[in-house]
Amino acid sequence: MTRLVRIPLRVANSYLVIGEKTIIVDTGDPGYAKGILRALSKEKIDRRDVSLIFITHGHIDHFGSVFELKRSIDAPIVIQRHDEPYLNRGVQGPLYAKNRLAAFMKRIGGNFSVPKRYGFTADLTFDHQMDLQPYGVEGELIATPGHTLGSASLVLADGRAIVGDLLVRRYFLAGPPAIPPFLQDGRAFYESIRRLDELGVHSYYPGHGGQIKREEFSLKSNSNLRL
Repeated sequence: MTRLVRIPLRVANSYLVIGEKTIIVDTGDPGYAKGILRALSKEKIDRRDVSLIFITHGHIDHFGSVFELKRSIDAPIVIQRHDEPYLNRGVQGPLYAKNRLAAFMKRIGGNFSVPKRYGFTADLTFDHQMDLQPYGVEGELIATPGHTLGSASLVLADGRAIVGDLLVRRYFLAGPPAIPPFLQDGRAFYESIRRLDELGVHSYYPGHGGQIKREEFSLKSNSNLRL
């Protein structure tokens, strides 16, 4: 069975997806490559067995350490094509505040711009789907826009999915499931959740906080998942 290892990196999560080979999902803010390398060592995974580095979307708290990590791991980087320009330039993708609290957070933090040295040109991009069998994992990458136009999820054949910021908890790390505070396309968000439903996803592993079970929310009745 494919193993998932969550690596909490201060604000955001990185994940190890361990099958015949290992895929790293997201790298956290700048300065966290060592934390990911320590996790690989703890799991007794040779760096040469890392087959892919997948970035869920173009926000700095998810790709900030990719440049540093590539110095130690010679694996291709993949991102959905719509968010690739932000990774390439090393800049924060746009933040679209869903409510007043999110707008306040954005004013405090600006657009979280970062120096270009944190950017990296992706080795691979995809549009709708990408098979992961060639990279030693039974699953696929699926475009799941909503939080950003280029957001994507890693969906395993057994119904688990790493979803970046597609889905969060109401109080960021705790509380019931909720729509992310920054949302570029509300209609696309619902279409993405429904698409994962159709694929049989039962466990969501978000970019912030712990696992979310499918039975924790309903698109029809849970107000936290209504715009």
